[in-house]
Amino acid sequence: MLSRLLSAFLKHKRTPPPAGVRTIPCTAVDRLMAKGIVYTIGLVINARLDTKILEESLSRLIEHKFPRAGARLAFRNGAYEFQIPKTFDAKTPPTAFTVNDYHEAYNRAGRPQIPSALTGSQPSIIPLPELDQFFRSKTCPKTEADFLKPNVPLLHMHFTVFHDVTFIGLTASHAGFDLLGITVLLAAWTRVINGDDFDAIPGMEWDVQPFTHYVPAPGSSSLTPTRTSQRGWFKLGWLSQLSFIGRSVLSSIRDPKEFGYLVRVPKVFLNQEKRKIMDELKAQGSSEYVGSSDVLMAWWHKTVYSYRAPTDHTPVHLLFSSNLRSRSVFAQDGPLAHPYTNSAALYLPVPPIPVNAFRTESLGELALRVRRSIVAYNADTASLRAELHWLFEGSNATKMVFPCPPGAEFSFTTNWRDGKLGALDFSGVVVSDSRSEAVATRVVLAYFFLTSDKTLPMRGSGCVLMEDDDAVWMRQFRGSKDWERIRQSGVVAFDGH
Repeated sequence: MLSRLLSAFLKHKRTPPPAGVRTIPCTAVDRLMAKGIVYTIGLVINARLDTKILEESLSRLIEHKFPRAGARLAFRNGAYEFQIPKTFDAKTPPTAFTVNDYHEAYNRAGRPQIPSALTGSQPSIIPLPELDQFFRSKTCPKTEADFLKPNVPLLHMHFTVFHDVTFIGLTASHAGFDLLGITVLLAAWTRVINGDDFDAIPGMEWDVQPFTHYVPAPGSSSLTPTRTSQRGWFKLGWLSQLSFIGRSVLSSIRDPKEFGYLVRVPKVFLNQEKRKIMDELKAQGSSEYVGSSDVLMAWWHKTVYSYRAPTDHTPVHLLFSSNLRSRSVFAQDGPLAHPYTNSAALYLPVPPIPVNAFRTESLGELALRVRRSIVAYNADTASLRAELHWLFEGSNATKMVFPCPPGAEFSFTTNWRDGKLGALDFSGVVVSDSRSEAVATRVVLAYFFLTSDKTLPMRGSGCVLMEDDDAVWMRQFRGSKDWERIRQSGVVAFDGH
């Protein structure tokens, strides 16, 4: 009797949603990616763009094709949800827009140099230009708490415009978009501004919930009793946690300054190395193959561990983000049949590799390690489904897990190449006379940074930002002493030093 009364009381006290909105719960995948993170994707375009058309076209796209992107993030009745306005207007806009307009060219003394005209056939490491100020306004939310305030759009757009360059900054709560999800919106947006048939552009219904069948029914027993965490992540006991945290703190004390650098890897280099590896495999009679991204990851880790001692057997755990959209884990065991901007990624682990293997093994051997891990991961759909079932049980999405056990190291990389940021076409909104007809309008640099109400340690992580006609661009974070040891090893050129 008492329990029924308490249940009725709690039900009676439940807060209803605000008037004029439709609600969709955040999924466990949304919360796994979020962790209180706010991120900004920045695009540098080599022309002056019409910000009025940019605003009008994106607002129309969100209102009619991607209403979920115009949602508000809310925490109601103990759970996070998206509150999607039924009607967008001046008081309830689909997204927030701010503009800084400079009536001058970008290039002048004191401004960071944009590394867009580099050439060369060998990889190089480049100082990261401090461009944050051009991608976020002072009013852009910086924490998840900022997004939880009433009527704050899930997406904030900031344009900084010069006579010859436009900076586009997209700031969002990671709860609302993963990094490939935001590129879905960007691709549709550029189709609109270039005059494509609006009705022919695929959208995302406001009520789509592709992970619903992974949510356990109330009171049901565990579907994955033997699983304790996601693949590649470790649930540690309290002594191991103390050891892991202590080692991390000690590492930060020894190398306290953390820096991000741009890494430019020419396509001609990647293609040559890939061809060599494929020729070697063919000569061995092997049917295996490697992709250019496998070669890229193998080269990067071979480079950063090049200075380590040949007797160093410390295991290194490589973790890559894995896009689920094309995997057969959704309805009818198929891939997603429509665009999806919310989080749809997990982690793909590579079995631990000893540090000295990055010195002793060839680039081809390391690239094959990466490729074999990807092939094995993609082939094991049953484990991936079990992993999603586990993630959606209880509070598993927010449990504290670690990227490696104590005494090991880790490297985490997000690959945005599938997002094709470098191929985005903004030529439909170029202001006349802002550039020479001989110069094609293009994205010359993609940029990325995170903020949170908590300190976000970035060392050991990075992302493949974009590719252009000539090169693949990464952003990587390590300690300053680590960077200096890599520079002294001489295995890669450091430009601008």
